[in-house]
This record gives sequence, C-alpha cells and structure tokens, in this order.
Amino acid sequence: MDSTSSTPFDNMTQTRELQMLKTMLPYMKESQKKQFAILIKYMELQNTIQLFSQNTAALSMCSVEEDHNNVLCMLEDLRGFCTEKEQETLDMLANMFSMLETYETLFS
Repeated sequence: MDSTSSTPFDNMTQTRELQMLKTMLPYMKESQKKQFAILIKYMELQNTIQLFSQNTAALSMCSVEEDHNNVLCMLEDLRGFCTEKEQETLDMLANMFSMLETYETLFS
C-alpha cells in the first residue's frame, strides 16, 4: 500500500504551499497542531469549492472515458491504496465483473 500516492483529484486541489504546511504539522507544538490541521483542511475545502465553481473543463481532467470497463479500471486504480488482503478482494471483484461481462457478451 502506497500511502503517499495522490489521485488526480488531489493534484487538482492541492498546492505546493499546502503540502509544505502538512509537512510542518508534526514539528509544531501539541497545542498548535489541532488548529493548524483544521486550517489546512479548510484551505483544501476552499480549493475544492473553487475547483467546482470553475468551468467543467477542469473537472473533466480527472475523469476517465466512459466505457464498459470503468469498474475494472477503477478497481485496478484502487489497488495502490490497499493492503494485500484488500487487493485480493479487489481481484476477486475484478474477476467477477469480467465473468459478468463475458456472460453478457455471449448471451446478448
């Protein structure tokens, strides 16, 4: 599991300054951490609101093409954030969706 991976959505709502603030958080006094963490999350929320207030072209950058394999692609992308046990579950789901797709192809 790679906990440092970022998603396209993260890349669109994060700034270099926010990453720097997050890096500073563990080095702050205990009494300051809570307020500082809330401030960081508030700034992230502002960036998200601003992103969704803009034109939809920005949001289409984090979209994938619509096709019948979206679920399989999504499961594959999720693997990078999962433990080994969770990856096994995702593999099982991917196999199930592949079988259903094959079934639909054969009998449609």
